[in-house]
Amino acid sequence: MKRILALFMILAMMIALVACTNNDADETTTTDSSATETTDTTGKTFTETASNEGTFKAGVYTATSSYASGEMNMTWNFVLTLKEDGTFVLTNGTDEKGAGTYALTDDCYTMTYNDERSCTFAVQADGTLILTADFPFGMATIQRALVGDIVFTYAGEVSAEGGNEGEQGGESDDTVYTIAAGTYEATYTKESPMAGTVVYNYTATIGEDGSFSYAVTFAMGDQVMDGSSANGTYTIDGNKFTFTDSEGNVTEGTLTANNTLTIALKASAMASAPYEVTFTAPSVSIMAGTYSAYYEKVSAMAGTVLYEYTAVVGADGAFSYSVKFMMGETEMDGSSANGTYTVEGDIFTFTDSEGNVTEGTLVAENTLKISLKASAMAKEPYEVVFTISG
Repeated sequence: MKRILALFMILAMMIALVACTNNDADETTTTDSSATETTDTTGKTFTETASNEGTFKAGVYTATSSYASGEMNMTWNFVLTLKEDGTFVLTNGTDEKGAGTYALTDDCYTMTYNDERSCTFAVQADGTLILTADFPFGMATIQRALVGDIVFTYAGEVSAEGGNEGEQGGESDDTVYTIAAGTYEATYTKESPMAGTVVYNYTATIGEDGSFSYAVTFAMGDQVMDGSSANGTYTIDGNKFTFTDSEGNVTEGTLTANNTLTIALKASAMASAPYEVTFTAPSVSIMAGTYSAYYEKVSAMAGTVLYEYTAVVGADGAFSYSVKFMMGETEMDGSSANGTYTVEGDIFTFTDSEGNVTEGTLVAENTLKISLKASAMAKEPYEVVFTISG
């Protein structure tokens, strides 16, 4: 029953504000000359008034907002396309949740929906868009007093079809991205009058077994503090990443590029709402040189066989490897191949001279995990970890 009541409360938010101000505040503090912050009785902080400080840029913008009440946890992902011709389309990434026109009105912008509802936003100094009125989204209107500030970040240009070209140079909206198992990092910088600038450092681990966990650290003065953490499982449907923690709470994120996850996660017990962060794999590289790896195979017929891999990574993009192993007291030559390699993020792609492609992962600086054939007798490649020799 609590879940049903909470859902009706959210769906009943049908208040549309046309002005750039909201006068239903319980407590107001001025933070600068152009913005007024309000703290509602729910504890959510939102900007009551704001005016344009930056330069508006047409394009695709994204934002995430969350609401929690008792056992009910809801997260919305917004995609707002603001076209050059003064029209807009609002979606949740797939389904349309609103459309209409927008125009500069006084010192902010007003979006007028086709059903005559409206909303306003201001352009902040950094180019982000901050809503200055409650937000019509589908049949509901999301109240800022309940969810806090909703800030849209520029994601890319509008394609000829009206979609998001983003950073992919014109790829269509139906591009499906992937995310590899490994460790990912993200940061969120919070400015507040009380604490000043606080940088939250997120670390997430994505497991090959479908597990997902994250933890946050931040500095308070000279002391490093532990923030929020959670663990659970994840699923991927297209570009939708769904995290279900160990307590059953569900949070949806989006794969915005290969090995890039945008999701709103709690930073600390002090934070009133989750912060939207973008996880990427830590920047690692592999230098030119000679690398070694080993694989031990135990079989009833041959006993224990140790395969010694040697790889050469060239500064010119060349890659080759060869394998040796002992058969009794005789040293044997195993498999070998040569070709070229590329590195994108932490993905190492080896293309041999016959055109066969093998992907590996840079798991640390100058450390490559990849599956390569050991010998003609081996039915399948063995996964080995190369480290630089010497």
